[in-house]
Amino acid sequence: MHDEDDFLCKLLENSADDTVRLVYADWLDERDDTESKTKALFLRLTVRLREPNRRAGWRKARRKEMRPLAATLPTDWLAVVSRLQVEGCAAQSAKYREQHPGDFLGIKALFEFVCDKRWDEMTPTEDQAVRRCDQCEQNVHYCDTITVAREHAQQGHCIAVDLGIIRRENDLAPRLRWAGRPSVEILRNEEKRCKIDEVSREREQRKQEKQKATEEG
Repeated sequence: MHDEDDFLCKLLENSADDTVRLVYADWLDERDDTESKTKALFLRLTVRLREPNRRAGWRKARRKEMRPLAATLPTDWLAVVSRLQVEGCAAQSAKYREQHPGDFLGIKALFEFVCDKRWDEMTPTEDQAVRRCDQCEQNVHYCDTITVAREHAQQGHCIAVDLGIIRRENDLAPRLRWAGRPSVEILRNEEKRCKIDEVSREREQRKQEKQKATEEG
């Protein structure tokens, strides 16, 4: 007899165990409610992401398929089961600087360094939103909104951004400043880049409502 906490504990102990993921997905399907079925589909897709010998772009397409699913699921659950790339890798940045000592590395480029390991390969801590990279001895922060991701990124933290967030190119870099007067098109593009996506906005709103209810209760 299983309950959901049993499956999640097993995945925290060994996130690479795809047998547990698939058994968990079958168990969720048997519950026959919308959220459970969405979780089951998401879990099966996390397993498919590890399939070898796939054509270029196949994994990107699977992650795109997972985005609307993640957008509807609890973020504390996603923090346990997700397989995410780790951005803003300090070790990769240091390696680049060592190999290219004469290159100027701007703040925008710093956010583009991706770790060799994924979020699910990091060591869990007592905080479900924080894992430890044993390779470079850095904490990695799971980010459930683009706002949280930007805050961590600008502090130089390694981050894993939830798949439910609608990403834009260079969306972790700080807002640009100009010495002169930029064109309307440049300003429009900058506003679009820095815009908070709908999923992040809804999640931030729920956080605020929950905090307000806690304070009033």
